[in-house]
Amino acid sequence: MLLLAALVGCGSDSEPDAEAAAPAAESARAKPKPAPAKSDDPTAKLARAVGDGKPGAAVEIRYEIADRPQVGVPTQVHLVFVPSTNADALDVTMTGMDGITIAGDLKAHFDNVEIGKTYDHTFSLLPDRSGVYYITVAVTTTINGVPVGRTFSIPFVAGDGGAAQAQKAAPQQDASGQAVQPMRAEERTE
Repeated sequence: MLLLAALVGCGSDSEPDAEAAAPAAESARAKPKPAPAKSDDPTAKLARAVGDGKPGAAVEIRYEIADRPQVGVPTQVHLVFVPSTNADALDVTMTGMDGITIAGDLKAHFDNVEIGKTYDHTFSLLPDRSGVYYITVAVTTTINGVPVGRTFSIPFVAGDGGAAQAQKAAPQQDASGQAVQPMRAEERTE
């Protein structure tokens, strides 16, 4: 008998809730969503460094390269570290790759890092030749005495991006100067 009363009670309550919810849902859909507020964040338009794919980085890196990098011309790189958690310390090391030279203070250290604050660092890069490059930024955050490391990349194109290198190579020639035509390999069973 108690089970029957519970079932009857549940059935009678569900219909009014569904009817009451329908107008509420319609009125929620009818209201226009407010336009997103303009950001007062000065870093909002900066590019974001590419993380190493591991979840839970304690910092986000945003950057700006002053001018399009040209071969033989130094260019300033401005980094902004945006912590996602409070940390005892933030240690950063920047390294380049073959084809570029980076200069200036390539290590940065910040104590008592706080959420909501930004931490800036600047250095310069000098491309030796055209191409597609990246700068590696290794970050170690120390939280409650425990260091956690993450690696980020800052990609960029120098000069024409190595367009001359990207052109199709001339075909190989035989001794008579004729182009050698590539052929598919065939497997023979004898």
